[in-house]
Formats: sequence, structure tokens, C-alpha cells
Amino acid sequence: MQSYKIPTEVSAELRINKFIYLTDLLLLFGLFTLRMLTIDYIHSDYHWYFTIFLVIVGIILVIRPFSNPRKRMLEALLYALARNKNTFSAIDYNQEKKE
Repeated sequence: MQSYKIPTEVSAELRINKFIYLTDLLLLFGLFTLRMLTIDYIHSDYHWYFTIFLVIVGIILVIRPFSNPRKRMLEALLYALARNKNTFSAIDYNQEKKE
């Protein structure tokens, strides 16, 4: 009978080096692809401004906020935009202190 090794942690992100994860690299690659596809529609005087803008947007989306270091700014912005603003949920401050 064969024995299989079961990974102990399957939800961990793949880290490429100390600062960048695979998800971050894919997001930056997607922004680079977006730039290459849309650069023909931008006036030639504004190519550098457009590139700098996309670099800044990419850095902002990859940054991890201090309030929730397990999520990226992109995920925090998506949660803020998608949440139902007509509902209310109380925050249990005692639970946060226990963790």
C-alpha cells in the first residue's frame, strides 16, 4: 500500500522572496499587461505619466494595511465596496483583546 504525504498547511501563500508573494507578482504582471494593451490609446506625451500611475496603483494594491496584515489593500477595498451599507454589525472589542 502506498503512503501519501499530506501537507500540513494548504492555505499559506507562496512566497517568492522576503517581500513579494506569488499573488503580488501576478497582480503586477496583470498591470504590466494592461499597460501594454492600452498604451496605444494614450497620447504619446502621457506614456510616462500613465506608466508611473500604474506603478503607483500597483504598489498601493499590493500593500498590506496595518489594520489587517493578512489581507492586501486590494481585498480591503473590494470588501469596502461590496459590503451592504444598510446593515450594521457590532464590534466586540473584548474579543479582539483576547486574540
